[in-house]
This record gives sequence, structure tokens and C-alpha cells, in this order.
Amino acid sequence: MADVTKKPPHEELAKPKDDKKPDDPKAKKDSKESEDLSEEDKQLQEELEMLMERLTEPDAALYQQALVQMSNLIKASTTSMTSVPKPLKFLRRHFPALKEIYEKITEDETKQFCAEVISVLAMTISDGRDCLNYKLLGIERDIGEWGHEYVRHLAGEISQDWWEIKKEDSERREKLLQLATKIIPYNLSHNAEAEACDLAMELEHLELLEKYVDEDSHQRVCQYMTSCVAYVPDPENERLLQSALKIFLKFNQWARALRVAMQLNDSNLVAEILNKCPDQAIRKQLAFMIGRQQIHVDIPNNEQQQELTDITTNSLLNTNFLALGRELDILEPKTPDEVYKSHLDGPRQTFGSQVDSARQNLAASFVSGFVNAGFGRDKLLTEDGNKWLYKNKEHGMLSATASLGLILLWDVDGGLGQIDKYLYSAEDYIKAGALLACGIVNCGVRNECDPALALLSDYVTHNSNTMRIGSILGLGLAYAGTNRDDIIELLNKVILDSNAAMEVIGLACLACGLVCVGTCNEDVTSTLLQSVLERSERTDSDLKDTHARFIALGLGLCYLGKQERAEIVIQTLEAAAEPYKSMAVTLVEVCAYAGTGNVLKIQKLLHICSEHYELAAATDSSKKDEDKRKRESKSKDKKGEADKEKAGSSSSSASKDKGKETLDLSLQQSVACLGIALIAMGEDIGTEMAFRTFGHLLRYCEPAIRRAVPLALPFYLFPTLD
Repeated sequence: MADVTKKPPHEELAKPKDDKKPDDPKAKKDSKESEDLSEEDKQLQEELEMLMERLTEPDAALYQQALVQMSNLIKASTTSMTSVPKPLKFLRRHFPALKEIYEKITEDETKQFCAEVISVLAMTISDGRDCLNYKLLGIERDIGEWGHEYVRHLAGEISQDWWEIKKEDSERREKLLQLATKIIPYNLSHNAEAEACDLAMELEHLELLEKYVDEDSHQRVCQYMTSCVAYVPDPENERLLQSALKIFLKFNQWARALRVAMQLNDSNLVAEILNKCPDQAIRKQLAFMIGRQQIHVDIPNNEQQQELTDITTNSLLNTNFLALGRELDILEPKTPDEVYKSHLDGPRQTFGSQVDSARQNLAASFVSGFVNAGFGRDKLLTEDGNKWLYKNKEHGMLSATASLGLILLWDVDGGLGQIDKYLYSAEDYIKAGALLACGIVNCGVRNECDPALALLSDYVTHNSNTMRIGSILGLGLAYAGTNRDDIIELLNKVILDSNAAMEVIGLACLACGLVCVGTCNEDVTSTLLQSVLERSERTDSDLKDTHARFIALGLGLCYLGKQERAEIVIQTLEAAAEPYKSMAVTLVEVCAYAGTGNVLKIQKLLHICSEHYELAAATDSSKKDEDKRKRESKSKDKKGEADKEKAGSSSSSASKDKGKETLDLSLQQSVACLGIALIAMGEDIGTEMAFRTFGHLLRYCEPAIRRAVPLALPFYLFPTLD
């Protein structure tokens, strides 16, 4: 399309020559711009030039009127989002002159008005902070009269200047804070909640949001702040949640406030919100939310509050669950074959069904327990009874009996009566499974009679390790999250028992972690740390045992979601022996930041996973050397020389094993892989990034990490907190 503003060639030839040289690039640029201007733009440019001439005249009485007309032209200009307004574009070359004019003006009001114009014009100049500096010298008026882009530019300079000036310069910071108190309400009233939150976060004055937020904008403000929690360091993340909590309470958003309190992992705050809510219907909703998260809340015991107590303690959970099952018509128990879809396998299943495999029976017990969980009956364990249990072996009997707890889940009154008969069995594994089933039935349900404690406490100090394991795990599951001192004291006796097996001690530590999960219980922490450090000092350290990992897991559960409060425990674990130290430190840190989406911690775990250890070659060479020494020792005739050879072989292999231990950090890498999923869990962007990361870990990393990836992937589907 032809340019209609361009003059014909004969008119260009007739045009008088300019004083500047033709080869001057600046002259060419100015002439080209003047040619491209429309008649309206030329008129605007001439008017602005005239106003600048008035400002350069010695008559100071003309300054005020000229500045008013100039500001009116700037305010009246309209432009697109990608171009500079025409008045500012024409005045850019006069910016130094305006600054000189400002210095010459003596009248205060005119001087302030000139500072306003210079501040707006400085928005198009990237050098320095003239926009902010001249705004502080200008007139205190409506911040939005110059437009949203000016307010946005001003907020950016405020945030930059805030961190560059010294904290001792309180006068300057006070001026910036006063200016921010004008910008934040403007942004909140013009649907720019994100920019208002960013400015308040940069200045570390979130109370400004609480002061100026209104009914219409408070939900968007809180949603933005809570979404930023995963991307800010400690303790800024907690400040954001606390500020969002105050705003929700200000506008009586009780359910949203309770969700934030749960994210803060503060049970006292949860109880305070429940007790403050005036609406009885909303209080029931809050009680169901608390019961779902199994948070222990003390409610005043009276007739009006009894219903809330039943809801928060999950006493009605089994009744409500069965009512839902009847409504959906899913109470009919299912067999494992119905889950396996065995009728689609053809005649092979008929032949295979004749073989009675203990492992297959154990799998069927698990499937029947999970698919019929909470419904109270199935077609294997409850109908077939003892016959099915004896089709399993040893630990299979224990697991099959414990599956009864899944089927009778939450039915404390009726379920314990059905399990009680198995406590009189002659098989210890069946009795241990029944003890574990008692704990599973009581899981998440709080009863004043404490039937689980009455049944299981006598078996914690039993002579049989199998019975002790069943009772200890049962107590941990039945009283998870209660932080009860009597349960912890009972379990501490097992942990401090020097004659107990490492398996029993490890599971007792795990049970303690379950009971005081997320409470930072000092007694439990000191007991578990003492157990680790004492075993690290021994020459025959028990930390090599597989079950010693449960001690670190118990510590991690004790500080679940507590973030920086676990730093003292992590520093104490540095005194433990390797490779247990690296695994324990990583595990406690993962538990402390689980569900927070902390990007820095995820990067640290990825760094651990990126390490490569040459263990396979060292292991093969050590085995070959050991075989060679054995062959040489057999060829010796003298017994003394053979014994000497064996002693040398054992010492050298021990030294190799010791060197190999310092390198074998595969367990730490497995924990780090799981930790990536645990920390990113519940946050949309974090889970998406973790899912992509697992693809790389599964392809290129060590076998220990590749084995952990399938366990970490289910957390990708974990529902978000919102």
C-alpha cells in the first residue's frame, strides 16, 4: 500500500535545503520522521514546541499555565500497548531542558508541577531513577492520573530502590512506603492484584494488602499469594500463608482459612478457626475437613459440641461410609478373580486354579482387603475364616490376618469383636496379624475407651518378636497424629531396650514418628537421635541393618512439613557414620519440606541424583581377589601359613569394604528420588516438572534411582491442596 503522507518528487525537489549537511544521519532521521507525521501529529508537535518556548522565557508567570497545558496534552493522548504516546515521544529530546527549567523555578507549586511532568517523561528514559526521584518531589495527587503504565513503571523503580538503599536511611524508605500505599490500592481497584502483591512482597510489608484489600479482590490476592509460596525461600513462604490467612478471616472465609492453617501445619490455629466460626452449618463443614486430615482438636464438651466432636474424631466415619455404599449400590463384596478379570483369560485359568500357591494366596488376601476396605465383609477372610489363613505361611499368615483390619476399617465397635477370636490362635503370626488388624481398624478414629491401647499394650513387651512387631505397628497406626504421651512412653521403653532386636527397635521408632507426626516432639527427637548416635559410636554398628532406616524415617515424620525447624536435627545427624548419615540427613530434609514445592530443595535432590559412583567394578574386582586368595590358601601345606593368608585376606577385604561403604550412597540417591516427588506433591507446576525429570532419571541414572522412580511416579497424580 502506497504511503499517502509522502510528497511527490517534484515537491521534494522544490523544498528548500536545510542548514544541516545532507550526509548527517541525525538530520536524515529528523527529516524522515517529520515526513511521516500526519497533520494532527504535526499540530501536536508544534503546540508542544510552543509550550517549551514559553518555559524558556524569563516570564515566570507563564510557567504554571504552560505546564498545565502540557500535562493535559499528555493525559489526553491515546496509544496502543506497544508504542510510546506521541506527546512523550515529542518531548523526549527536551528532557535535559526540562530538568534545567525545574532548577530555575522558584515557586513551590510550579516546581512540584514541573517535577510531575518530568517524572512522567522519565518513564520513556531508561537511565537512572528520575521517574521515582521526581515523583517524590512532585505534588501529592491521584497516582493513577498518568495512566496504568506509569504506575507500573513507578512500582518497579520503588522495588529496585528499596533494596539498594541502606536500612539506616529510614527517611527515604518512609517516602517509598508512603508512595506504595497509593500504588497498592490503585492496583487492587484496577484488577491488577498480582502487581499489588508483588510490590508488597518486595517491600516486605504484606500488611498493606490486608489493609486495602476489599470484598471483590481478596480471593484473587490470596490465590496469588498462596501460589507464590512454593517459589520463595524461608521464612517468606510462611509469611505469605499467614497474610492470606488473616485476609480470609477478615472476610469470614472460614473454609479457605482452615485450608491455609492446615498448610501451615498449626493444629492450635486449626482449633481456633473452628471455635471462632459462628455459623453452625459451616462449623460442620470445617469439622469434616479436620476429621479428613486426622487433626486432633480439643472441643468444649457440651451438648451442642458433641456432634462436632463425633465428626472430628471420625466416630461416624464407618456409618457414613456404609450409607454412601448403599446409595451407590457397591456393598456387594468382590472376589480377587473379579478384580483380575480371570474370566477373560480362557482355559489357562482353570488349570492354574488347581495349584494352591502361598504367594498367590497372599496376593489374593491383599486384593480382597483393599477392594473391600471399609465394607465389613468379603468372600475370603470373613466367610472362609481360619481355613483361608492357614493357606498362607508365616508372614503370609500375619499379612492375611492384618487384612481383616482393612475390611473392618473404622468399625471400632463391631470390628474388634470379629478380630478378637484370632488373638487366641496357636500361631504367633496369626496373633501378631490380629494385633496389627486392631490397630488398622482404629486408624483415624478416636474413642474415649481406647480399645486399641487396652488390647495392644500388653504385647509390646512380649517375648516373641513377631508379637511385639504386630502390637507396635498397631499402636502406631491407631494413634497416628495424636502425640499422646502415654503411647510415646510405652514405645520409648522398646527403643531404649538394649536386648531388643534391631527390627523391633526400628519399627518402634517408626511408630513414634507416626504418633507424633508433624509435632516436633522434643522427647521423641532426643530419644531417636540418642539411638542413632549410640549405634554410630559402636564398632559393631547396628546402623548397617536394614531396619535402622526406620529410625531416620521416624525422625523425618516427627518434623513432617516443619521446614527449617528440622535444621537442628539435620546438624545433629552429621555426627553419624557414613553411609547412614547421608541417607538420614536427606530423609529428614525430604520429610521436613514434603508438599511445600520448594524449588531449591528439589534442585539439591537432583544434584544428589546426578552423582555417579563406580561400585560395580569395585565389587567385581574384590570378589575376584577374594576367590584368588581362597585358592592360594588351599594350596598351602602349612596350617600357620594358611591362617596367616586368611587373616591377611580378611583384613584387606575389610579395608576394601570400608572404602566401598564410603562410596556406596545409592540409598541416599533412592531417598532423593522419592523426595523430589514428595516435595513437589500437591503443586501443579512442580508435579509437571517432576514428571518430566523422572523420565531423565529413569533413562540415565543409577539402578537405585531407576528402581525408585516407579515408587515416586504415583505422587504425580496426588491431588493438589486446592
